[in-house]
Amino acid sequence: MEENNNFFDDNHNPVENQTVPMSDVKILSRCGLYLSLMSLVVFASQYILMFILNKLDPKAQEADWYGVLLTLVGVVFVGLPVFYGLMKKIPDSETGEKKNVPVGKFLGYFIICVGCTYAANYIGSFISAFLAFMMGVNFTNPLENFVYASDMTLLLIYGVIIAPIAEELIFRKILLDKLRRFGDLPAILLSGIAFGIFHFNLSQFFYAAVLGILFAYITIRTNRIIYSILLHMMINFMGLGFVPLLASDNNVLGAVFVLIWIFGSMTAGSLLVIFNTKNILLYRPIKPLVRRKDYVINPGSIIFIVLGVGIMLLSLVGAGM
Repeated sequence: MEENNNFFDDNHNPVENQTVPMSDVKILSRCGLYLSLMSLVVFASQYILMFILNKLDPKAQEADWYGVLLTLVGVVFVGLPVFYGLMKKIPDSETGEKKNVPVGKFLGYFIICVGCTYAANYIGSFISAFLAFMMGVNFTNPLENFVYASDMTLLLIYGVIIAPIAEELIFRKILLDKLRRFGDLPAILLSGIAFGIFHFNLSQFFYAAVLGILFAYITIRTNRIIYSILLHMMINFMGLGFVPLLASDNNVLGAVFVLIWIFGSMTAGSLLVIFNTKNILLYRPIKPLVRRKDYVINPGSIIFIVLGVGIMLLSLVGAGM
């Protein structure tokens, strides 16, 4: 029986510090597992902080900084570093040359992202409301509750500046860099859907997944994360600041402008997608690295999906009680 020359030298002595390359299926499984672990440590850190704050001040949860602080600590100070540390064990994929995006094309990306966000948000809200009705609970959107309960200045600082940077680093840098070896389409879909699941809110899942897919495509085509960060910031600003401000205090003119903006962006975004379909580029390996079912049917991915779906359903029930 021949000995493997990768692990023995010419004198048949064991070679130290040799590592076995990680299989492609194991890479997929590890990505799902590490997403699950990151999510769990985010929740754990938030519950620990909640316990500490409530012990120090029983009325702390009524403060307008409470929700923002929990999210900031959980995602940015705990989740991101933990995920980065875990994912370092997985080899990066090869990437291409960095490319710049002209201003006009970038604005086109923005309109497409905004239009798709509104369309997917309506779909998510409808499905959430339908499931809540079938489950016999009142439907409320947890994101709206979070926004209205938070200080607007803190919310904008976190939601428009900090969160987009942290989330893009997690999903369009750390995660996407590991998945690109499987080809553009699998990497885009997997990272986008993972981004949707990570919101752990059925109402947000659909538009977050769609945005994640669009951001991943733009990142892959440009090999730059700065564009997805900027788009993420702009979209969050529209959703958290600009649109709510116009529609507040029964401002009829502002409400009309908001409706024009929403349906106008959906129409313009749809037309831009249709007219540019032929320009979509998706590269793939010469030979598939894994079977199609391996993208989802692996231990790590199954754990993350079950965790995400379970929390979404629990939050739907909890929000309606």
